[in-house]
Amino acid sequence: MSEQERNYDDLFEIALVNSKPLSSEQFNWMAFKPGEVKDKKDLPSFLIFGPLDEGTLVINEEGWFAQWNDPEQKAKLSVNWRQDTKMYSVSQVWMGIEGSAVEVSDEQSFPQVLASLYQEGFPKDWEQKAKEYFESKYRISWLSSPDNLPCTFGLPNGTFRVLEFPILIKNIRNAQRILMHLSEEGLPYGFFSAVQLTPQKIFYEVGKAPDWTIDIGNVLTQSIGETGLIPTEIPQREKVDGKEYNVLTRQVMMLQISIPFAGLDLMLRKLAETPMPIVTTKEMPLRRELTPVILPPNLDEVTDSFTVSDEDQGIKVVTGLMKTQLPFYELLKKDSQKQIDELEKFSDEMLEKLSGDIEEENKK
Repeated sequence: MSEQERNYDDLFEIALVNSKPLSSEQFNWMAFKPGEVKDKKDLPSFLIFGPLDEGTLVINEEGWFAQWNDPEQKAKLSVNWRQDTKMYSVSQVWMGIEGSAVEVSDEQSFPQVLASLYQEGFPKDWEQKAKEYFESKYRISWLSSPDNLPCTFGLPNGTFRVLEFPILIKNIRNAQRILMHLSEEGLPYGFFSAVQLTPQKIFYEVGKAPDWTIDIGNVLTQSIGETGLIPTEIPQREKVDGKEYNVLTRQVMMLQISIPFAGLDLMLRKLAETPMPIVTTKEMPLRRELTPVILPPNLDEVTDSFTVSDEDQGIKVVTGLMKTQLPFYELLKKDSQKQIDELEKFSDEMLEKLSGDIEEENKK
């Protein structure tokens, strides 16, 4: 790979924001000993769904019981530790629906005990409810976790989801400003965000998709206007399962926001108040290829793409899943403003060359 190619690669993976939660408590998770809990200060002030509910706290010679909750989401995490058995009993509820529950020896560390809630994966009842709930409120698609995908877990925020949608290169800088503003608001949950070049294949069903998709020139122009990049191929006519499609193959910068599952409702509500493409179901739907998707994290470990469709629009979209070339903490060391400047310059030069080539062709 040449130096020039390496420089280009550097443009297509940019860290935008690494937001810390409002509570900056430095709780020592690994040093935690349940038998030493004598007061509320010995417990984390915030855990997964919300702050410690001091009204639930019971500490006596038999052990202790505590809950961390979010009444708005009807969500809570309950932990009970018994002195006689040296056992934890942990359960969780979201939207009033029971999630997984475990009974584990305190020989395991507290983080291991909490992570064991997800050893069988994300709760299926929550998955079903989340899809129903979020898709009924917003013009988004919820992708459920495959059975073979391990559920990642961290403290104090629990599990994450990834909100993803394509973004015009010229809009990346403003998206970063919006996310940084949200970060400065002091949200109770941390989140982080990046943009990454991602392959996409869009199938426009002939006779059902919008009329403009029949014309190759219109498809190319529309894609360029929405991405700031030239599609990798001229649209082709293909027949799939007896149906005719005009197929666009392109690459697009994909904005990815990693959000704790427990904070997803709040984040979507905040983003819906901005120019980001998070719109409620009371508003007109976006075209399928522009509609945000909520993914489980690390989906690229079990598949190289995902597919979403809109039968009414006659549009099917296959989006690639790209492994990052650098860990996020390494991306944070780079100058994102300089990367965005260079990416915008790259896009401008590419489109100027295309315009020049078209003018030359028209003169012939």
